[in-house]
Amino acid sequence: MRMRQGRLLGAGLVAALVMAGAGCKKSDGGGGGAASPGAGGGAAQGSAAASAPAPSRGAPGAGQGLLLAAGRAADLRVTPDGQYATFLLNGQKPRLDGVPPQMLLGELHGVPVAGGEPRKLGEGVTNVPGGLLYTPDSKYALFLTGYNPASQSGALTVASLVDAKAEPTVLGTAVSYMLPSPDGSRLAFVDAGRLKLGALPSGPFTEVAGEVSTAQFTPDGKTLLIKRRLSAAGGLAAVSVEKPEEAPRKLADQVGDYAVSPDGKRVAFQVRSESVRGLYDLFLTELPALKPQRLAVASSAFAFSPDGKWLGRTENGKPDVPGDLYVGPAAGGAGRKLGERVEKFSFSPDSQAVGFLEKYDSTAGAGLMAVASLPDGVTKQVGGRVPNFIWGSDGRYVAFLSRFLKPEYSVDLMLYPLGAEKAEKVHRGVFGYGFMPGNTRVVFRSNCIRNGRACDFKALDLPRTGEPQTWMQGIFSYKLSSDGQRVLVTYARMDSDTYDVAVYDVKTQARKTLDQGVQVPVSFAGKDDSRAVYIIGQGPKAGVYSVAAVP
Repeated sequence: MRMRQGRLLGAGLVAALVMAGAGCKKSDGGGGGAASPGAGGGAAQGSAAASAPAPSRGAPGAGQGLLLAAGRAADLRVTPDGQYATFLLNGQKPRLDGVPPQMLLGELHGVPVAGGEPRKLGEGVTNVPGGLLYTPDSKYALFLTGYNPASQSGALTVASLVDAKAEPTVLGTAVSYMLPSPDGSRLAFVDAGRLKLGALPSGPFTEVAGEVSTAQFTPDGKTLLIKRRLSAAGGLAAVSVEKPEEAPRKLADQVGDYAVSPDGKRVAFQVRSESVRGLYDLFLTELPALKPQRLAVASSAFAFSPDGKWLGRTENGKPDVPGDLYVGPAAGGAGRKLGERVEKFSFSPDSQAVGFLEKYDSTAGAGLMAVASLPDGVTKQVGGRVPNFIWGSDGRYVAFLSRFLKPEYSVDLMLYPLGAEKAEKVHRGVFGYGFMPGNTRVVFRSNCIRNGRACDFKALDLPRTGEPQTWMQGIFSYKLSSDGQRVLVTYARMDSDTYDVAVYDVKTQARKTLDQGVQVPVSFAGKDDSRAVYIIGQGPKAGVYSVAAVP
C-alpha cells in the first residue's frame, strides 16, 4: 500500500523509533526488502544512534575524522542535499512512564558537513519521527521544541540552515503534525487540532479546519488533503492551496488509508465497508472534481503505478484472508485479475510490470512470488515461500528471498530477469540485499556469524555472467553512494558495542578504514556523497564527525 507522506506523532511510536534510526539522506538506502528472514540494506540500524551511550573509554583509534561538534550526541541526520547535519546534544529520556526507551529530548544543533561553527537551534527537541523535518530544498529545518511526550506535541519552530544569522521562528505552540509542500514554499501543520496553511518561513498562516489528524499535499502542490480525527468521523477532505480560506470539500467519512497518484490527478481512498465488517471498500476520485466512485469491495492493499497509468488493488477479501489482486486503469473501471489471496504487491519502476506475493500465508509471512507484464501479460509464478522482494531500478529484474526446507532450512536470494523461463539462485543464506544504482549489480550480505553482526559482502554482476564475488568480509551494515561507485560499511567491534567504519571503491577495490568506535548508522553526506558523517558516543573523543568518503 502506498504510504502517505509527512510525519505523524502517535500510533506506532515504538516501532517507528526502532526502525527509523537516525534518519539519513534519501539516497543512502542500503538495499531493499528486509533482513533475513526480512530484508534491508545491511543490518537493522534502529536504536543504536538514538540511545544515550554509557560512559566508556572508547575505541583506542577513535576520532580520526573532522570534529564537527564535541559532546554526547544522538539522532544524527543529514539534509536532502547532503550539505548540513543536525543532531541532539545531551539527550535525556523523558521522565514519564510508558514512553519508548529509545525516546530522547535534547538540544538540537546544526552544522555544515564540510566543517564550520555548530549552531544551537532549539531545546527540548525529540528524536521521535516527525519531531524534525527538512524542507525538500534543504533551506529550513522544522522541529518541535519543548516537546511534551504526554500530548505528543511541541512548539513548531522554523530555522534557516543557509543563513546562520537568521533567528528561528516559532509558528505554533501545541503542534502534533507538520508537512512542507513538495517545492518547500509552504507549510501545513496541526496546532491544537487546528490545521493551518501558509508560506514558509513565517506565514501568514490561514486556519483551514479543525479536528485534523494529518494532511498531505498532492505532488503538484495545488491541493491539500486533510484527514480528520476519529472524533470528527475520520473524514477525508480536500482544500485548495491557493485558496485556503475556502471551506474544505469532504470526500467521505470513516476513511482508512489513501493515496495520491504520482501525477496528482487522482486520489484513491478506503472507506469502512458496509457489507464486509472490519474491512474497507476502495473509492476513486478525480482532482479537482472530487466526485468519488466505489471501485472495489473489501480492499486492503492498493497503489498507483509510478507513471500514474495503473491502479492496483485487492478485492473481495475477508477479515482473515487477503483479497485477489486486480490491476486496471488509474482513471477507474474494471481491472484484470492477476493473483489470488495477495497481501503484498509492487509495480516495477518503469510501470511495465507488477510483482506480488499470492496465496499468502499470514502465519508464515510468505507467499508465492509472481510477476505479470502490463497491460496484458499472463501471471508467472517464479518462487515459493517468499517473504519479500524488490525491483531493480529499471524494472528488468526482481530479487527476492525464498525459504528452502531441504536438504536443510535456508533463506536464499533468488533473481528473476523479467521474461525469463524461471528464477535463478544467487546465493544461500542471505541477510539483506539490494540493487546497485543503474542495476549494474545485485549486492547482499551472507555467511553471517555473531548473530548477523559479521557477514561477507558480495556482489553479482548484471546481466549475470558468473558467480557472486566477495568484496568484503566481516561487515555489519552497508550503504551505497548515489552513483554506486562507493560503499560505506561498518564492522561490529568485539571490545564494545560500537563499530568501525570504512569505505570501499567498487572500481579499484580499494578499502580504507575511516574511523573507529562509531555509532550506527553512518551516512553519506556532502556534494556527490563525498563525505561520511557519524557519531562517536563513547570516550574522550565523543562528538559528531565528518570525513572524506574516499579510499
